[in-house]
Amino acid sequence: MFLIIQTGEPVTEAVSQFGTFDQWFTEGLGVGSDRTLTVNVYQDQKLPAVESAAEAFSGIILTGSPAMVTDRDPWLVETLNWLEQVFKFNIPTFGVCFGHQMLADVLGGKVDYNPKGRNLGHSECVFTEQASSDPLLKIVSQQASMPTLASHLQHVKELPRSATLLGSCEMDTNHVFRAEDKLWGLQFHPEWNQAITATYIDARSESLLNEGLDPEQMKAQLQPCKQAYGLIARFAEVAKGFTD
Repeated sequence: MFLIIQTGEPVTEAVSQFGTFDQWFTEGLGVGSDRTLTVNVYQDQKLPAVESAAEAFSGIILTGSPAMVTDRDPWLVETLNWLEQVFKFNIPTFGVCFGHQMLADVLGGKVDYNPKGRNLGHSECVFTEQASSDPLLKIVSQQASMPTLASHLQHVKELPRSATLLGSCEMDTNHVFRAEDKLWGLQFHPEWNQAITATYIDARSESLLNEGLDPEQMKAQLQPCKQAYGLIARFAEVAKGFTD
């Protein structure tokens, strides 16, 4: 069983066409909906007791969100406190975008607005040497880099001391990391495809133009990211391996 901690919703245009974050991750995991439990923490739904979570779940997924880690919304602080307790039980965890930043924050890293600005659209992840031996990335990191799809304003400014950097991109030094042996943070969105990303670009077009960016050019630069998408199912395999 996988716990999906949903920290927000996609933009309205994406929900109407493609569904919600938890649906995308359930599909990517390759398991039935009866093998996942979604808790919408941003709607103040309560997470399971820490002890029962350690027994019930083989893995945890932290989704993206339009929220900002530095705003310290009450539901976020409560979720971070829960994670700090549950990490003691070594449950494999997969944090994506906002979830990636949550992991860094709760482990002692620093999250803030990226001085380079918004990262939206294609983002080439360049692997570090350590990625070649990482259980999650060792297959895809046989190549020097991998195309990814991103959408964020904040980034991990400083990694936690326990973290190992696995990948960087032009806009984000700390694009992928692993910490505490079983925790992975991915600043990009493996659950997205080109159509979802294009929808985000359209939804953010006014802001992008105000930032001096070209939405049409950004959409033209998008490319398939099958390797990145495959990391969701790979996480399920790795998590199962830890619990077998």
